[in-house]
Amino acid sequence: MNIVKIYKTAACLTMAAAISCISAGCYLLPDEEEVLPAPTVMASEVEYTTVTAERKDLEKRIVATGTIAAANQYNLVYEKQGGTISAFYVHAGDTVESGDPICALNTQELDYQIELQELYLRRAELDVEVIAEGGGTQAEVDRAYVEVELINHELEQLYEQKEAATLTSPVDGTVYSLADVRVGDNVSTGQTIATIIDTSELYIAIQPSSYSPFEMGTEVQIRIDESYYTGEVFMNPDELIEYQAQQEESHDEVDDTGITFEPDTVYVRFIGEIPTDCVGQLADCILVQERVEDAIVISNNLIKTVNGEQVVYILQDGERVAVNVETGLETGSQTEIISGINEGDQLILR
Repeated sequence: MNIVKIYKTAACLTMAAAISCISAGCYLLPDEEEVLPAPTVMASEVEYTTVTAERKDLEKRIVATGTIAAANQYNLVYEKQGGTISAFYVHAGDTVESGDPICALNTQELDYQIELQELYLRRAELDVEVIAEGGGTQAEVDRAYVEVELINHELEQLYEQKEAATLTSPVDGTVYSLADVRVGDNVSTGQTIATIIDTSELYIAIQPSSYSPFEMGTEVQIRIDESYYTGEVFMNPDELIEYQAQQEESHDEVDDTGITFEPDTVYVRFIGEIPTDCVGQLADCILVQERVEDAIVISNNLIKTVNGEQVVYILQDGERVAVNVETGLETGSQTEIISGINEGDQLILR
């Protein structure tokens, strides 16, 4: 067979096979990957933290803190004699009345001297009677009577020492403090044994950021822990200037108030009910400047400014909605809402 003819026959068979494969859907090239559709992203539901709009009272007030002090206090000392403490009748914090005993010195030796002098006195008085009834001269009677007077004078001094051995409260008040001494300890003259405060004249010295609202006679609330009392302003910086000028004009260096007034300070005293055991404690003096009752009140941080207007975001049908509001009384942390929000609205915090 002719070799050329063989090659031509093979080429024709190969081409026929290729055409047959193509017609049958067979490919010699690799298959392409199937193109998938883009994934669909589902939006998650937004969750909000809300607070319910409620009605309540709102006050705009100034609060200043000071320490409760007494205008008058008395340090009890033994002025003329010392000795050994024999008894304490009170404790620190006790309420006392004028004349109540506080403590006493041991008077055993003094009692003996008094008893002895009382016997001497009785004998001297009998001598006067005997001389007078026995026909003694007037000079003898007078001499015997002088002896009676001398003994009486000594007895009076002993009685005074006996009385001075017991310290008593000079006023109605409270035992503010007692010295660190016990029964059996010796005390000296001039040593403070107890301090009594006059609780009828308690006051608080405060230094507010501005004292102009604290005019003379202005009524304030006094808060001690959770208890409230009534007070009034009885001295402020303006009044103090006039008060000191009057003192200088009268040349009176004695301040009869019992208080050392300081500049830039407002002084408030209790009126009405006065607590008796609060000296030295901190107290808040509250001056109410404005007050609204039964108003819708919200936190200041809920009010936003949008395009020059005040708005609050509320939750309506699951959506965040901005509403315009009209505000009223405002304090440092809360604001009265006059219009725009209703009681029960859900206010969005975040």
